[in-house]
Parts: sequence; structure tokens; C-alpha cells
Amino acid sequence: MTLRPILAVFVCCFFCISCESEDTTNPNEETPADASLLGVWNYAAYIDDEGEELATQCESSQILHFQTDGVFRFTYYTEDATSCAKTQDATGSWEELSDSSIALDYGIDSYDVNYTILGRVLTLTIDEGLGAYQERYEKQ
Repeated sequence: MTLRPILAVFVCCFFCISCESEDTTNPNEETPADASLLGVWNYAAYIDDEGEELATQCESSQILHFQTDGVFRFTYYTEDATSCAKTQDATGSWEELSDSSIALDYGIDSYDVNYTILGRVLTLTIDEGLGAYQERYEKQ
């Protein structure tokens, strides 16, 4: 028996073992821009030309929940002199338009909305035809 066949078997076994677990991640592949939007966001503030109005304790219960299937849930709370109550719990659809813009469709109305995310803070810039304003949300 010569050394060449043994060496060939050894080399083949080495390559089979070393190739057994292949890394399928691509470090150059970009994460979808919408990935950071996903999840539940609590309402924190309303901002317009007149300044910033922080959410009350009741209003901070309001949420936007962006889901991976293009659906978002919005829940609104309002307060009167004695209580805080859920006044709307509905869904809509959302679609990424660019890395800083989404389309929100509430069923009756739809808007193209610019957004920024800094850490755990989402700021939506909305223009419903009467001038732009911002809503700020904090990630749960």
C-alpha cells in the first residue's frame, strides 16, 4: 500500500469535516430599514410650530405596534376629569417607502410619513394637509 491513497483519503476527510458547517450569514448584507420600526411604541409627545406637549400618564398608554406582516395596531386612550379610557383599538397597514419614509393606511385615511429613530425614540413627521407636526414614541 502506498502513501498517496492514504494521504488522499486524509485530505478528503479533512475537507469534508471542515466544510460541514457553512456560515450562511453575509456580513455585507443590509438589515431591512423597517426592522428597527418593528415592535411596540408608546406615545411620548406631540410637537408642532407652537412647541412640544409631553404625553400625560394616560396618553402614554397609547401605542403603535408595527408587525412584520405589514400590519400595525394603534390604540388610543383619552382622559376626562376622573378616568383614562381606551377610545380606539384598531389596525391598519404599513409599507416601507424608503429608509426614512413609510406609508400608513388607517382604512379611511392614508399618509406618507417620514420617520427617524434615535436609540429607543421614534419620531413621525406627519402632514395631513394643514401643516406638518410630529409625534414622538418610545420603544417598550
